[in-house]
Amino acid sequence: MNEIEGKIEIFIQDLVGFSEKKLRASSLKKKLQGMALDEIATILNQICLRANTREISSMKAYSTFPELIDSLFFSRDVIAELRRIARENNYPEVLQLFLDLPPKPFPGADPESLQDISLKDVTRGHRKSLAKTQNMALLRKLLRDQDPSVIHHLLMNPRLTESEVLRVASLKPTSPRVLEEVFLNPKWTARYRVKKALVCNPYCPPAITVHLLKFMLVGDLREIAQDENLHLITQETAHQLLQEKEIFSSSEHLEPQLPPGPK
Repeated sequence: MNEIEGKIEIFIQDLVGFSEKKLRASSLKKKLQGMALDEIATILNQICLRANTREISSMKAYSTFPELIDSLFFSRDVIAELRRIARENNYPEVLQLFLDLPPKPFPGADPESLQDISLKDVTRGHRKSLAKTQNMALLRKLLRDQDPSVIHHLLMNPRLTESEVLRVASLKPTSPRVLEEVFLNPKWTARYRVKKALVCNPYCPPAITVHLLKFMLVGDLREIAQDENLHLITQETAHQLLQEKEIFSSSEHLEPQLPPGPK
């Protein structure tokens, strides 16, 4: 085991000790600070590759990347340099972490036209207040709201169930910023069906869909790879992951070669 591999192993094992994703991201950020960018790129790439095997501790480390990337630690200049290093070293996984591609364009209609007609003239402040109510009938009317701050409060409401969150994550068309709010909520993105709904929504930012693809089951990856409604980078990444999983699976089932017996 070389020095980099040793560091990665220590990082991953330390991160497993934190139950909350934000604490894991904070811990990883502290460990990476002060390192050279080429070393950071190598570590990020190796964690991505390990996560492809679906090993639990590596998946937990990988799940911290969105919070890590959103932190001030990764300025635009740092991201640009990491992308350059990733291109030079053929780290496609690291390039995908720093995608800056637009999702499917929202149709020409006013996003507010998606809102429940009874809430059309209700101010944003009032809708945010309504999002905290215990009245399920009112909460269901807010599921189509296109203001991310309203959705943020709605997702925090303890009365909301996975069924309602899936309606928010699956809505088409919808604002990418609304889907970002779903993605940033740790309670709901821990649910597989919510992850899949975000990936399968063409209005979800590609940076989010590509990150979540690593958590998808093989059968779902096949569907995603063939879905022409999704962003091209989402389809291509699903294809790539399928190929990697097939190679990994076939290598696991190879029979060991026995040495030749005595003549």
